[in-house]
Amino acid sequence: MHMTDKKSVFKRIRGAIQNHDAGALAGIFDECPSADMADVIEHLEPDERVFVFTVFTVEQAGEVLAEIEPPVQKQILAGLDNQLVSDILQQLPSDDAVDILGNLSKERTKDILEMIGPDVSRELEKLLKYGKETAGGIMDLEFVAVSEDKTVGDVVTIIREKKQKVKNLYHIWVVDHLDKLSGVFSLKDLLVEAPDQRIRDIMNPEVIFVHAQKDQEEVATLFKKHDLVNMPVVDDSGMLLGRITHDDIIDVIEKEVDEDLSLMTGVMGQAIAEESTLKISRARLPWLITGVMGGIVAAVVINQFETTLEKILALSFFFPVIMGMGGNTGTQAATIVVRGMATGDIGLISIQKRLWLEMKVAFVNGIVCGLFLGLIVGFWFSDYALGGIVALAGALVILNSGVTGSAVPFVLRKCNIDPALATGPFITTLNDILGLLIYLGLLTLFLGETV
Repeated sequence: MHMTDKKSVFKRIRGAIQNHDAGALAGIFDECPSADMADVIEHLEPDERVFVFTVFTVEQAGEVLAEIEPPVQKQILAGLDNQLVSDILQQLPSDDAVDILGNLSKERTKDILEMIGPDVSRELEKLLKYGKETAGGIMDLEFVAVSEDKTVGDVVTIIREKKQKVKNLYHIWVVDHLDKLSGVFSLKDLLVEAPDQRIRDIMNPEVIFVHAQKDQEEVATLFKKHDLVNMPVVDDSGMLLGRITHDDIIDVIEKEVDEDLSLMTGVMGQAIAEESTLKISRARLPWLITGVMGGIVAAVVINQFETTLEKILALSFFFPVIMGMGGNTGTQAATIVVRGMATGDIGLISIQKRLWLEMKVAFVNGIVCGLFLGLIVGFWFSDYALGGIVALAGALVILNSGVTGSAVPFVLRKCNIDPALATGPFITTLNDILGLLIYLGLLTLFLGETV
C-alpha cells in the first residue's frame, strides 16, 4: 500500500472510530491486507486501537495482531479480555500464537491457556518451553509428516484432510516407526509419481534439519546457505517436532539486524515502535554513561601529558582529528566483521585471515591519512619534523583502530557475548583513549619531555 493510501485509510479508520461504526471498520479491513492494516493501527491512539480490535471478527483480529510490533501489541492485549484473546489465539498458527503469549504475564498466560481447548493448549505449552530465540521457539506445529510405507495416493488424501490446518505447504517430511525424521519429498513428487508408488522409494533421505535448541541466528544462516523455504526441527533423538518456514526466518533476520544496529548505536533494548519515554531512556542511558566514563579516562590521559601541551598548545587543536580518525576506522572495521558474523560469511575459523586483511587495509589508510595530516601540520607550524611526528602518530592510530575494531568482535563471540557490542560507544571510547596515548606519547618521546 502506498503511503498516500495509508493516510487515507488512517483518516477513514479514525472517522469510523469516532462514529463507532463497526461495519465501516470491517469494510476497511476487507480492502486492506492485514500487514498494511497493522501499520495503520500502530499510529492510532491506545484507546482507539483497543476499540478496533473489539469490533473485528476473531479471524480479522488474529491476522492483524500477529503483524503488529511487540510494544504496541502489548498495549492492545492489555485492553482486551482473556476470553477474546483466547479466541484469537485459537485462530492463529502455533508460532504466532506463542509470540503473542510471550507478551503477556505468566499469570495471564496460564489463565488464557486454561480457557483454550486442551489440544491447542498442549501444543502451545510445547512451544513455550523453548527459548524465544531458539529454533523450537520460532517453529510451528502445523506440518504434514507421513510414514515411509505410505503411498503417493495416501499422502494426497492426508494433505486434503489437513488443508485447513496446514497453510503454505512446501515439503512433506517422512518419519520412521519411531517418528524420527528419515526423509523428505516435495509437492512436485506427488504430481509426477504414480498413486501407488511407495514414499520410501521417492523420498530424499538427505534432509537438512535443525535441533530445537539451536539459536535462531544460526538457523537463519542455514536457510541462507542452502536457499531453503522451510526446514524441519527435531529433538536430540531425531524425532520430528515442527517446521520453520521462510516467513519466520524473514522476521528473525529483521529482528537480528535491528538488534545489531541498536547495539552498534548504543540504543540496546529499544524497539522502533516503543512509546514509553522511560523505557527508551533506560535503553540508551547505560551507553551514554559508558561514553561519559570513557571521556573522563581520556581527560586523565590528556592531563598526564600537561608538560608536552604547555610547550606546543596548538597540538591540542588536532585532538578531534586524531580521535575521529581512530573512531571512524575502528567502527568501519567492526561493522564489517559484525555484519559478516551475522550473515555467516565470517566465522571463527577466519580470524587470522580477517585480521591480516584489516591490518593491511589500516596500514595503507594510515599511511595516506597520516601523510596528509603531517603535511598540514608541517605547513601550519613551518616545522616538517613536527609534521612527521604527527604523521607517524596518525598512521599508528589508524593501524591500531583497524586491528582493534576487527579483533574485538571475535573476542566477544568467543566469550559468548553479542559481537555487535563491539561497536558504537564501546569501540569509539576505546579508540579515543588508545589514540590519545599514541599521539601524546609519540609527541612526548620525540620532543624530549618526560611525563
